[in-house]
Amino acid sequence: MFVLRVLLLLSILWASPLLSQLALAQGEAQETQYHNPFADYVPFEDEYDVDENERFMYFGRFFAVGLGAGTQTFGGNIGKLYNTALPTFHFNLLYFFDFRFAGQLHFSSASHSFSAAPNGYVEASLLKLGIDLKYYVDTKNLSAPLTASNPYIIAGVANTFRSQIFHHFGNTDKDTALTLGAGVGFEFALKPRKISLGTEFRVEQVFFQDRFSQEYLVSGIEDTTGALFSFTTNILFFF
Repeated sequence: MFVLRVLLLLSILWASPLLSQLALAQGEAQETQYHNPFADYVPFEDEYDVDENERFMYFGRFFAVGLGAGTQTFGGNIGKLYNTALPTFHFNLLYFFDFRFAGQLHFSSASHSFSAAPNGYVEASLLKLGIDLKYYVDTKNLSAPLTASNPYIIAGVANTFRSQIFHHFGNTDKDTALTLGAGVGFEFALKPRKISLGTEFRVEQVFFQDRFSQEYLVSGIEDTTGALFSFTTNILFFF
């Protein structure tokens, strides 16, 4: 019996370090498993972003084609030369990024004329090709009429192609000019998500190369600087 007790005691002493190491390893594993909640973290989209994207997929507008007509007139000294163009014609292609922002490719044409010394009667045709960014105002906290009008702000850059026919001399002069502009507009739904009636007012600066020329000084016009003001009405078809 004494020998058995001695052997049992020696067995316990020998096994104790192994049991301690096993218990320590299990404790570390549990600590890693239960006390590190970010070990397998996978980021998710914000819930608001997910809802907004889903709403846009179901209720948003993706593409639009716009056809319109309007009028445009110059201010400043060039406005003393060029008459008001009526009508002007417009064609727009729109792509909607979300409910608020849309990109637009636009094309317009207008015809002006004037008669002034020393060139006599001149016809000027303006073709404009440009890109715009439109921001539709959040109308959730606005009145019902403003909400129905779907207001927006627009800004863009364009290239204006000008062709001037000098009838007195029988020749044509062509040039191009950088154009920067901004404006505001409204869109009234005729058929929700299908057809809208839009109106837009825009102010632009056309940087003609000869805008500081004193060519028409004999007619009392120092130069041909001045802003361009336009008003258009258009029909938009959404896809």
